[in-house]
Amino acid sequence: MSINKKLNLEMDNVVYDYKLFDTLKAIKSNNSQRKAAKELGISHTVLNRRIIKAEELLSEPLVTVSNKGSTLTSFALNLLEKYELYEQRLDDDDFLVMAGGFISCEFIRELAIAYQMDNIKILQTDMDTAFDLANKGFVDILGFDDPVQAYIYDLEPIPLGRDKLMLLTHGNEEFNNLYDLNGLDFVEVEGSAQRLAWTTLANNDLDFNIVKSVNSFHEAIRMVEQNENLYTFINNSIAYTSLNTNDVLSRYTQHIISALNVKNSVDVESFLNFASHSAQKLTVKFGFEPL
Repeated sequence: MSINKKLNLEMDNVVYDYKLFDTLKAIKSNNSQRKAAKELGISHTVLNRRIIKAEELLSEPLVTVSNKGSTLTSFALNLLEKYELYEQRLDDDDFLVMAGGFISCEFIRELAIAYQMDNIKILQTDMDTAFDLANKGFVDILGFDDPVQAYIYDLEPIPLGRDKLMLLTHGNEEFNNLYDLNGLDFVEVEGSAQRLAWTTLANNDLDFNIVKSVNSFHEAIRMVEQNENLYTFINNSIAYTSLNTNDVLSRYTQHIISALNVKNSVDVESFLNFASHSAQKLTVKFGFEPL
């Protein structure tokens, strides 16, 4: 017997049924509202009305129309990504799901390969979304890029490795001590361990400006590489992706990367025990420091 599961999603006390998300999927794959309507077996008018109603309720645009067709906005893409994660969890309970920041997710991904764990799905996202998914029962492992994120919620995740922050520089610039950072403009990655850098600079009475906050290291790196007057900090574990880094604040910014067994799963406990003990040699290979 085949069971066709359909999922509705409640946001801010408003329930959006699966038809909206089927519509977003169809527009994304077809880049056309008319083709999407044909695929769904509805009229273009019905599809258009469905989108407009949702946009009014969400107070956000969902579709952008141009001479090249119809595309989803970044808000709609993020919304659809979350919905599809719920769908995956509904359809396949055999898979473990991990959610967390970029650093912890990439670390877990590498460790899972070493552990030969192929039944894990990994979602790199902000911690608010990760906690929301965990509270709804969709997440088995929470990854923490910054230990303070767990401390705030009085959680005790398992330490996996140590990391530190490197200054992303330009060309042959030299920074011999932290006072060389006085007066610089920085790009901040929200929810990362960069708070350790900002605290260090502030505690030493240095003037610095955070001129932009972004959600990902990739975006911060791109902005800095395109503007010689901007700087940022990246984790040592991903420093291999950039040619110019400096360890001027590394000893001030050491921190623990950790993960939480959300549902007290025996399988997850076994994996995290491997990650925190037997895999410590791999920790160094991946750019982290052993515990």
